[in-house]
Amino acid sequence: MKVLILVAGTGSRLWPLTRNTPKSLLDLGRGLTLLETQLDAIKPSGVTDIVLLTGYRSAQIEAKIQYYEDFNFQIVYNPFFDVSNNLISAWMGMPHIDDDFVLVNGDDIYRSEVFENLLAADGDVVMVVSRKESYDEDDMKVHISGDRVYKVSKELTAEEANGESIGMIRFQGQGRRWFADELDRMVRIKDNLNVYYLSAIQALMDAGLPVNYVTCAPGDWAEIDFHPDLVALKASLDSKIDLVQE
Repeated sequence: MKVLILVAGTGSRLWPLTRNTPKSLLDLGRGLTLLETQLDAIKPSGVTDIVLLTGYRSAQIEAKIQYYEDFNFQIVYNPFFDVSNNLISAWMGMPHIDDDFVLVNGDDIYRSEVFENLLAADGDVVMVVSRKESYDEDDMKVHISGDRVYKVSKELTAEEANGESIGMIRFQGQGRRWFADELDRMVRIKDNLNVYYLSAIQALMDAGLPVNYVTCAPGDWAEIDFHPDLVALKASLDSKIDLVQE
C-alpha cells in the first residue's frame, strides 16, 4: 500500500502566506505543518511508502521530509504545476504506483481513524465522504445512493448533493487500472489540462463502474483553502484532530 499526496499547487488563495512557502508547510500551530499532520495521521496504519507529487517550492518540501525516518518517500516533480490542475499531477504519479494506493489532497487534515476506516473498506475504488446539513459552492459535492457514489462535482445542485468528498480515495485491484487508464485517456484532450482528477472518477461512474464510499463526521477532518479556514483550524487544532503526539 502506498499513499500519493498531491502537494504541487501554489496555494494562491492563501497569499501572501504562500508567497514563499508551499501550502503543505504552513504552520497550523504547536509547530505542526499541514504535511506533518497528514503523516502523523497515516503513521498508525503502518503504511510507510509515501509518494509526494510536488511542484511549487518543491525544494522546501524535499528538505522537510529529511527529518522523517519512519517513511519511505519518493518525490515526483510536476513542472506544469502552475499551468494545470491536479488531474495532471495524479496522472504523473501513476508510473510510480505499483501497488494499491490512497490518493490524498495535500490541503486536508484528518483523524487517523478516517484513514484506517478507508483502508478497511470493501471496494475497488472507495471515496471518503463527509455529510452535513448544507453545502456551499466551493465544496466538492457528491450524490450517493445505497453503497455507491454516482456524482461528484462542485456544480451539483442543493437538491442533488447529499455529501462531500474530502479528497481521499483508495484504489485497489481493478480500481487501480480503471483510474490509470482513464487518466491516460483524459490527458490526451487539451481541455482537460485544468480539470480535477475527480473528473476521472466521474467518468468511471458514468461508465457504470462502482465507486463505493465510507463516511466521516465533519469534525473528523478539515480542508485549508482560504484564510478563514486556517484561522479556524488554528483555533481548534486540539479538538479537531488527534495528531499531536504528547
